[in-house]
Amino acid sequence: MQNSINTILLTTDFTEKSQNALLMALNIASRHHSRLIVLHNIDNFFVIDKTGKQLLGADVVKDNVQRAENTLRQMEISLKAQYPTLVIETILKNDSLIHGINEVIEDQDVDLVVCATSGKQNFVQVIVGSLSYEILTGANTSVLLVPESCRKYTFEKILVPVRVLDDLSDKIDLSVTIAEKNKGVINLLGISDQEDVSKIRSAYLEVKRTLEESSQEYRSQFVMTGEKAIQISEHSKDEQADIIILNYRDENSWKSFFLENFFKQIINNTDIPLFFLKNKYEKKQSLSNTNAGYDITLPHPG
Repeated sequence: MQNSINTILLTTDFTEKSQNALLMALNIASRHHSRLIVLHNIDNFFVIDKTGKQLLGADVVKDNVQRAENTLRQMEISLKAQYPTLVIETILKNDSLIHGINEVIEDQDVDLVVCATSGKQNFVQVIVGSLSYEILTGANTSVLLVPESCRKYTFEKILVPVRVLDDLSDKIDLSVTIAEKNKGVINLLGISDQEDVSKIRSAYLEVKRTLEESSQEYRSQFVMTGEKAIQISEHSKDEQADIIILNYRDENSWKSFFLENFFKQIINNTDIPLFFLKNKYEKKQSLSNTNAGYDITLPHPG
């Protein structure tokens, strides 16, 4: 698995929150000499009755597409003028959100998706799901969630928890790369419950040896807890971390929809960028099985 960030995909809905995430993506692209793709997606809504499948509000969708095209065109011109050394392009999709994102990821070999998040989910978002959480769980590559309150765009203090072993060496390689690009310090946090302490501690000590051999400046600590997300969040605040690098693995994925799994806990209790590392070379979600837009089937007489 490659750990360089060569191509970044930024999702935007043209809000102030998205503009803040765009600024983060531009700063990362500048440090890593990455190509930046800015994506705006427009969903379609369909109704199916006895006459067949029909697009709801076709004129409205057409107007939205035209306005989005104009906005993206002006954005691309402005960004290229401000960042002449970066390769920047814009893409407009008329599709379901995750299907559109994953098509761009596959077509453009995207390494990182950057999207804005409001942070804590309210009750409605817990029921229907926030867009940022949908992107986190649905995108077929690594995802960086940028809180709308974030105003620091460099990562000088990098919190790297060791809590699960999947893709751990890749996460450490990536963390070292980010530290080098930001002249940053890695804060290594070994974190385990009683059941997994032996294997997590062994992995934590191995990572320490790796960092020492790479001459990467780091600090380290090992803690025991059953509330890993809460402990990581509190540690990030105590250490004034600028970013947390996480494996996209949830050891508590069995929890019910209404309970907070690791991802929801870490999002709801943290106000700094969260980098979720995904192995994009693993089996990806099928693009062909995802419908473009939304279907609403209505009953009809007869």
